Formats: sequence, C-alpha cells, structure tokens
Amino acid sequence: MGNDYVNSGTEPRDGTVPAAGGILTRPWSLRRRVTVLLISVGVVLIASMATIVITALEAREAVVRQVEQLTPAQSALHQTMAAYYNQDSGIRSYAETRELDSLEPYEQGRRTLEESLPQLEQAARDNPAIDSEIEALLAAGEAWSTEYAAPVLDRLREGEDPGPAANQIGDERFTYLREASSSAQGRISAELQEAQDDLASATQQLAALLMLVGVVIVVLCGFLWVMLQHWVLRPLDELGRHLQQVSDGYYTHRIELEAPPEIERVARNVDAMRERIVHELDEVGTARRTLQEQSELLERQTEELRRSNLELEQFAYVASHDLQEPLRKVASFCQLLKRRYHGQLDERADSYIDFAVEGAKRMQTLINDLLAFSRVGRTKNFTTVDLNSVLDDALASLGSALEEAEAVVTGDQLPEVQGDRTLLTQVFFNLIGNAVKFRGEEPARVHISVRREGTEWVFCCADNGIGIEPQYAERIFVIFQRLHTRDKYGGTGIGLAMCKKIVEFHGGRIWLDHESDEPGTRICWSLPVDTDKDDDLPEEEASPLTAPPGRGSAGADTRRFRD
Repeated sequence: MGNDYVNSGTEPRDGTVPAAGGILTRPWSLRRRVTVLLISVGVVLIASMATIVITALEAREAVVRQVEQLTPAQSALHQTMAAYYNQDSGIRSYAETRELDSLEPYEQGRRTLEESLPQLEQAARDNPAIDSEIEALLAAGEAWSTEYAAPVLDRLREGEDPGPAANQIGDERFTYLREASSSAQGRISAELQEAQDDLASATQQLAALLMLVGVVIVVLCGFLWVMLQHWVLRPLDELGRHLQQVSDGYYTHRIELEAPPEIERVARNVDAMRERIVHELDEVGTARRTLQEQSELLERQTEELRRSNLELEQFAYVASHDLQEPLRKVASFCQLLKRRYHGQLDERADSYIDFAVEGAKRMQTLINDLLAFSRVGRTKNFTTVDLNSVLDDALASLGSALEEAEAVVTGDQLPEVQGDRTLLTQVFFNLIGNAVKFRGEEPARVHISVRREGTEWVFCCADNGIGIEPQYAERIFVIFQRLHTRDKYGGTGIGLAMCKKIVEFHGGRIWLDHESDEPGTRICWSLPVDTDKDDDLPEEEASPLTAPPGRGSAGADTRRFRD
C-alpha cells in the first residue's frame, strides 16, 4: 500500500511511469492510505466479531435445548413410565388381594401422570424431532389405560374376575407402552447427544475464533507499525536529517524525499523557506560588503577630513601667529603717522590715515580671535570647574561694558563640571557680551539659568535685547557669519562660533531656543554632569549676581540666587 497510485491528469514530480492507456498516476495521500487501512482493519474486526457472536449464539442454543428442553423431557419420560409401572403393579396386586390398600400405587401413578403428561406434551411441542415418539408414547399409554386398566378396575370393584383375556390385553398394551417408551428414550438420548456435540463444537469454534482474533489483532498491530514506519516515521526521520544539515550551515543543501504527498508538501515548503533564507543571506552578505566598503570609504574620508582640519587649524594658528608682528608694525607706523602729521596734510589724507589705523586694529582683532578659535581643542586638560567662579571671571572682564550699559545680570546657582576653565569662561564672556551688545532701548537684563536633564546640565542665557529670527538659528553659529552691518554693531562674527566649538569640545551642544514667549534672545547649551559631583542643587529665591567691586551693574543690589 506504500506505493499505491490513483489516476490523475497531471504528471507527478517524481517521474512516475504512465499507466496503461496513457493516463498518468500519482501516489495516494496519507489521509487516503490511513482511511483505507482503518476500513480494512474495521472490516476484519467486524467480520471476526460477527462470527464470534454467531458461534456464541449457536452454543447458547445448544445449551438451552439441552438444559431447558431435552433434559426435562427425559425426566418427564422417566416419571411417566414409573407412573405406568405403579399403576400396573397396583391393579395386579388389587386383583390378587382384593384389598383397597393395594390400589395405593395405582392412585400414586395417576397423580404422577397428571404432572408428567403435560411436561411431555410441552416437550413434544418444543422439539419436533421427538414429537412423533412422544405422541406414540402418549397414545400407547392412553390405549393401556382405556383398554385394560379402566375395564379391569371396574370389574374388580364389582367383584368380578377380569379373566385371562383381559390380562393378555393388558400385557400386550403394556408391551406397546414399553416399546414406545424405549423408542422415545432413544430419540431423546440421541437429541441430547447431538446437542452436546453441537455445544462442544460451538465451544471449540468460539475458542478458535478468539485465538484467531487475537492473532489477527497482533498481526494488524504489527502491520500498522510497519505502515507507520514506512509512511510517517521514516519520511520524518529523513526530513529531520535534511533539516539538520541545513541547520548545521549547509544552506545550499536541497531537501528532496519520497513520501506521502502531505509530507512531500511539507518538505517542499521547508525547501522553499530555505531558498528564501539563502536569497536573503546573499542579500545580507552583499549589503554587508557594501556597508563595509562604505564604512572603509567613510573612515578614509573622515581621516582625510581630520587631517585637513588639522592642517587648516595649524595653518590658521601659524598664519595668525606669523601675521602678528608685521600687523603690529603696520598699526604702529599708522598711529605714528596720525600723531605726527595729523592736521598738517589735507582733510582727505587725514581720513586715509584714520582708515588705515582702523583697518589695522580690526585686522589685529580678527587675527587674535582667529588664533583663539584655532587653539580650541588642541589640548585637553579637564579639571573640576566651579561655574560660579567662571561666571564671576567673565563678569569681571565685562565690568566696564556692564557698567556702561547699566546691565543687570542674574542667574541660578551653577554646578561644578569637568572642563577647561579658560574656555568655559570664554563661553560666558561671549554670550553675556553679545546680550549687552545687542540690547534694545531699555537697559540690558541678562539671566543665566540651569536645569538638569538626565546626564547633562542645560544652561540658558536669556536677555531682553533685539532678538534673533528663527530662520537664523543655524547661521549664527557659523564662523564669520553676521546678521548686521559692521557700522551698526561691531565684531568679527567669531563669538558664537567660538562658543559652539568650545561646548562641543566639552561633549555638549548649543542651540537657539526660539520657543520661548519672552522677548529677546535665549541661547541654551548643555554640558555633561560631573559624576563625582552628581548632586541636585537646592532651590532658593532669585537675586542678581554679584559683580566684582567697581565693575558690577550700576547701582544694582547684586546677589547670586539659587533655583
């Protein structure tokens, strides 16, 4: 059954040879095989059980016939003949003695016949095989009673002698009765023997059938195990070996096996999944190689950019440093010309000298700023820095500008961070200086705030100045980018670029906060939290920051406050 086939109109995968007439075949499905096998087993078991039931019914019939029919008939026959013998003996004894007591056996025999004759009649009706013999026995008994017993008894009771003729008739009728009894007894014995033989045969057949059913069950179990091995377990083991090879890394190993269609379908689906995995692995490998090439290219470009930036910084540093000396000479001689010849030449010459002096000073300032910008990040000497003292240093450097602008600077209690004190002072100096420079019509008000967000401190410098439009949020941190003319606001355009470079050098970021509803400018920057000083700051009432004596806000009550 493992190679069973049915007709189909398509060619099978495994190249099955076409059957006669050109009709191709395909293997039976596992469901169909199991169904046919179970039906066959069921038919065999049902047939065996039906045979067992029939044999058991035959045995029961033999037992019933023997126990309930023939044995009672035999017993009734014996009682009937015993009754007739008692009657005959009683009549003969009464004829000799003429005593009524001698008739007791006769009366007892009559009572016995009243009980046994209905049993014989019932046995004759239940067993047609002994009906004729019983009828003959009953007829012989009736003839003996009517032709001999009753007439003789009547004569004896009348005191007459029955005579030899009556005795001869009695002997003849009793002989017929005994012969009928013997015939009936023989027939009943034969029927009993037949019933016993039928019972023995049915019992033997039943035992044989039970043994046969046991053998059939054992054989069917073995057959089912063999078919299970052939149809299910062996194909699954083979499929498992294929899958083991694939799981061991042999992804190109094809999964092919001969099995019932259901297992073959599973194998095809698994093989299709393997092919998809192989395809995806090829794509992943290609993407990995591409990514590796791009990573290597990016590393080379990064290294080239790092080298280029280093060279540019070196160039800027060298150029700025080397330009200091000739620029000082130009500025010195221009100032000397201005002092010596001012008013001696015409008005145009004086203006030219002024332009030269101003340009030399501006160039000197630009070179100094560029030199400072190029120095950021060249060395990293971080220590624990108290930003409160850093802010005090910045305010001390801005003292005259703050006093001139009547500016008030307030702030929160600032934390300690890891960094370069000089560079961090430059950040506060540039931001507060810009807030004072780009102030509005009202006196400048600057507030330095701080808050903690996770593992970093976020600082904000807010003022009430002219403000910055959101579209310039990125441009203001680019070196040499200015939003106003030099005539209106002085400067080199390096200040915020310097702050951005310093903050990023310390591992932070800086941005323009344009979401605030307050007027003016709000610039925020972040610095990593010092893990050695990882404590939150207590909150207190706000107050102005303390400026150094003689350099603070004009007439202001300057006190530092905590947030």
